[in-house]
Amino acid sequence: MPFILPESIRAVQQISFGKAPGFDAIPPEVCKHSSPRLMVEFKTLFQEMWHQGQAPQDFKNETIVHLYKRKENRQLCDNHRGISLLKIAGELFTRILIDRLIGHLEQVLVPESQCGF
Repeated sequence: MPFILPESIRAVQQISFGKAPGFDAIPPEVCKHSSPRLMVEFKTLFQEMWHQGQAPQDFKNETIVHLYKRKENRQLCDNHRGISLLKIAGELFTRILIDRLIGHLEQVLVPESQCGF
């Protein structure tokens, strides 16, 4: 199934802004405010990855950061949480795949009788 430009644009609209960038140091806002040409390049990259059947290793790598929840004792593990930071291109690719999977599951696995709940 070929990647189409609206998928890349929709993926950018769905990612969270104002968040820390991944290890590529590119914040999501760069994609939001970039020219349409960047979305075309992402689409081309994703299409090539799809044809090859694999993603580059650095798309799979993530930086895990531990954040203090601003609760009482900093020494307690329960007062911290971890977040995973992905490269922006990897995050966009993942978002497109998730959207495709959800769309497929909604069409194939959810019977009409379940739509009322």
